Amino acid sequence: MKTDSTFRIAITFVMLVTCVILYTGLTGYLPDERVYRADQRANISEVLATGIAFQLTRHHLEDVGSQMEFFANQNDDLVSCGIRRHDGTLVVEVGEHAATWARAKEQRNDGCYVVPLIRGTEQWGSLELQFSPQYVGFERFLSKSQFVLLGIVTSLTGLGAWLQLRRLLRFFDPERAVPPRVQEALDNFAEGVVVLNENDEIVLANETFARFLDVSSHDLVGKPFWNLAWTFAEEQPVRESSKLKNTRMHLADKTGNIRAIFSVNASPVVADDGECHGNMLAFNDITPLERNRAALLSTLEDLSRSKKEIAEQNEELKYLATRDPLTSCVNRRTFFQEFENFWEMATTGKIRLSVIMVDIDFFKSINDNYGHSMGDEVLQAVGKLLNEAAGECHVASRYGGEEFSILLRDFDITQGTEFAEQLRISISKLRFSIDLSITASLGVSSFSLEGKDPQDMLDQADRCLYVAKRNGRNQVVRFDDVPDGLVVDESKISREKPAEEIHDQPTIPYRAVSALVSALSYRDPMTGAHSVRVANLAGALAQRVTNPQEAYIIEMASLLHDIGKVGVPDSILLKPGPLTDEEWKVMQRHDQIGIEIINKSFQHQGLTNIVKCHHYHFDGSANQQSSSHESIPLGARILSIVDAFDAMISDRPYRKSVSIAHAINELRRCRGQQFDPVLVDQFIALIESGLLNQELEVDVRGDATLVIGEQLERIVRVVEDGDTQSFIALTQRMGKFAEANNIPAIVDAAQSAVAWASEHDQLEAIGTEVFQLLAACRAARTQMAEVSSENA
Repeated sequence: MKTDSTFRIAITFVMLVTCVILYTGLTGYLPDERVYRADQRANISEVLATGIAFQLTRHHLEDVGSQMEFFANQNDDLVSCGIRRHDGTLVVEVGEHAATWARAKEQRNDGCYVVPLIRGTEQWGSLELQFSPQYVGFERFLSKSQFVLLGIVTSLTGLGAWLQLRRLLRFFDPERAVPPRVQEALDNFAEGVVVLNENDEIVLANETFARFLDVSSHDLVGKPFWNLAWTFAEEQPVRESSKLKNTRMHLADKTGNIRAIFSVNASPVVADDGECHGNMLAFNDITPLERNRAALLSTLEDLSRSKKEIAEQNEELKYLATRDPLTSCVNRRTFFQEFENFWEMATTGKIRLSVIMVDIDFFKSINDNYGHSMGDEVLQAVGKLLNEAAGECHVASRYGGEEFSILLRDFDITQGTEFAEQLRISISKLRFSIDLSITASLGVSSFSLEGKDPQDMLDQADRCLYVAKRNGRNQVVRFDDVPDGLVVDESKISREKPAEEIHDQPTIPYRAVSALVSALSYRDPMTGAHSVRVANLAGALAQRVTNPQEAYIIEMASLLHDIGKVGVPDSILLKPGPLTDEEWKVMQRHDQIGIEIINKSFQHQGLTNIVKCHHYHFDGSANQQSSSHESIPLGARILSIVDAFDAMISDRPYRKSVSIAHAINELRRCRGQQFDPVLVDQFIALIESGLLNQELEVDVRGDATLVIGEQLERIVRVVEDGDTQSFIALTQRMGKFAEANNIPAIVDAAQSAVAWASEHDQLEAIGTEVFQLLAACRAARTQMAEVSSENA
């Protein structure tokens, strides 16, 4: 700014004058009163010494002391004085001369004076005078008068220079160097124009540029150009105005946000002699263009991102379309497409080709005994293992159900067999959330074994699979080891594991179940009868949805579901009226008591889980419920429905029963929430078919019922084993026992079941005759329970 420049120049003048005064003072050209004072002190000392010498010649030493004290009182700057003999003895002292003189001499104090005293022709001693020093502090360099002179001169010089320069510099205003017509022309430019000097200070700015900054053009003159809030679009900012060529510069506001974007170009300002005196900058406001460009780039980025997302979604859809959702193996359609491609390459001799068929042994038993959720877990584990083994070179597929297939690229029959054996071992090592292990049978075929087409090659591997299962499972069979003319009959291969192989699953002795139910009936005949009715209803429903072995387990669980009530005191168990809150707490513990009794008595996890989970709600809404939907055991879902149904249609001491129609409506209302909707529909259909009205005329004793129950247990096991001969033998034995005990309904059912089994080689697809036999046995058990209740 002009004011700053004036001040700086004035300060320069002041400093120059100061230097001149200091120089003249230090060189002695400037008068110094300290010199005159020193001469005066010397003269006074000589005069005093002359007077003292005169007194000494007269031997008036006392008068000398008085004279010196008078002299000291007349001179304020005298510190001390004394007379010293030539032998160093101080004979007269004014002030603390003895104490201060030696120190002053050592410091070479300029105030110390020594004048010899002569008596006669000899020196008698000397006069010592100590004045206050002059060359100390700020007076070391300049005297007080010189400092005053310096202050007056510099002040007057500075003030005069500032006033004069302020007046003179008005004639050097850079704005006045530009003619008004040129200024007006520049102000009319649409672009911002700035003229800079050699130091990149603003000499001129037109109104357009000033509007960009929201200031007056006059206020910009003299300001450093680079002190404005500039940022650069380029990574390397340009800090020399002469290098601004099509440079994008951003102007920021006080908060740091970009308020304008300019395209800047510089042109040198050259004098007539060719010397450059600065630069003229032109600012083109491209803010709208840049913002439109940024919006366009943002749109393009959005389009690119959308395109990428669509591509990713297409890839995901492609993956989902080619993969089995449960196992992540390729699905059957994709498998055959890949097989066709590999087949063409194998036909032209480019690659060798082998295929493996994998079947999980006894998979149906896993679903039946552990639930479909565990079956899904097994399939997922096997699928993951096969995918990892296949890698990028081979293709693993879920062929269907529990069967998988693997295409082996560039593998012959020997390599394929070795690969299959490694898979078999790895599958046998798989472990799951429960104590469960699995095995698999594998069949291997190769292109070299002259299959007609891909399907024929798969059929060859499937024949190998059949041989592996027929020979005991858990093995690998290759097609060139399969005998010619082999007839494949899948009906001879059971998909269920024999009862004795189901992980050493313990049996459920009917005699033990009967003993526990009898104990419960003795304590509470009403609960005992309820358990038998629930078991019959549960068994009738179970035989519609599962196999005989599972149906038997569900019946036994239904008989035992209230066994925990034997641990409830009679005062609560047999109370005729409603229970109090405390009594309900005791009653509710019967579930846990029952679970402990069943678990310790039978050590059968499936039986225990049914009783444990039969209070679970289908939608998972019950308190402390860990499972929902199909993860709840099938038997627990069945028991939940029939237990609630029988409780509604039976009288209780504290309430009356409801009608069957009302109970059915209540089941429908709670389907999907508390109860499995599919099982509810099947149970209602069973009730509406007249199940409750069916009565068999039997007359059976308690010991006969026990024998029938035990024989029924054995029959169910051999049905599960698929042992036709044992089934026929046991059923005939039951028929004879029923005939001896006058139970014609069981006799007729046994004869029909024997006739049916004699006509079939396999018991895998159970016939209605066997279920009629089971129904007859349940009817006998019901009558026995009713007789026990009446006797009680």
